[in-house]
Amino acid sequence: MSARLAWTVRRNAYFDSIDLMQIAEQARQLGGVIDAAVVMGTVSGRSMLEEAGMWSSEAPEAGPSDLLVAVRAESDTVAHRALARVEELLSARRDGEPARDDMMPRTIGAAARRAAPASIAVVAVPGAHAALEAQQALSAGLHVFLFSDGVSLDDEAALKRRARGRGLLVMGPECGTSIINGVGFGFANRVRRGPIGVVGASGTGIQEVTTLVHRLGGGVSHAIGTGGRDLHAAIGGLTTLQALEALAADAATRVVLLVSKPASPEVAAAVLGAAVATRK
Repeated sequence: MSARLAWTVRRNAYFDSIDLMQIAEQARQLGGVIDAAVVMGTVSGRSMLEEAGMWSSEAPEAGPSDLLVAVRAESDTVAHRALARVEELLSARRDGEPARDDMMPRTIGAAARRAAPASIAVVAVPGAHAALEAQQALSAGLHVFLFSDGVSLDDEAALKRRARGRGLLVMGPECGTSIINGVGFGFANRVRRGPIGVVGASGTGIQEVTTLVHRLGGGVSHAIGTGGRDLHAAIGGLTTLQALEALAADAATRVVLLVSKPASPEVAAAVLGAAVATRK
């Protein structure tokens, strides 16, 4: 019997990505389930399902603010039982949130005041709202780790130009990994502190090289993710160049390592020139 696919959509629903991965893993443990995924209905989310063989023309429409659940199972009965289990787990996570409005800050500015002296805001919301939240974080004087995707190139460029003018960094959008002062953001590995500073446009690339450095006995001062489009001509390597400046000024960093994605020739030349100028 061929595997069966089933889907369900939660409209205008957002959950932390770590919660979604844990819920998907619990669904995979059910008997007869071959694979399961719980993702936002963004372009990257749908691409992930396509790569996993869990997408077809029969799948329901889902927007970037919607939650898409996909299950591949041995039968329709098992698939729908798994969907029901995912729904139970999602509801349990939502029901576990604080009920009183005054228990949680309502804005990034309020959170920054409560968490002072915090210096970095993690923004992981649907792409349609991510630029606004990142702008609010910059207004609060915070660096931004922008995990969200679905942010336009124009918004990305505007965020990074504003951040540079305020002496702040915007890591992202679609920034999966950074390590700042030994603290991991996103999908970071716990690695030894040391003299090697990393600047990377690829989160998985940063994970790989920092892990290799650790295994070989070295250590990482900082690993600064830039987002996968930072080296595009429209962005001009703004975060990469800022990160190189920061590592050049950091006494604890003695070596600089670049992790790239395909870059425009002009941006690549500027970045290589800046890397040489660090004298590290």
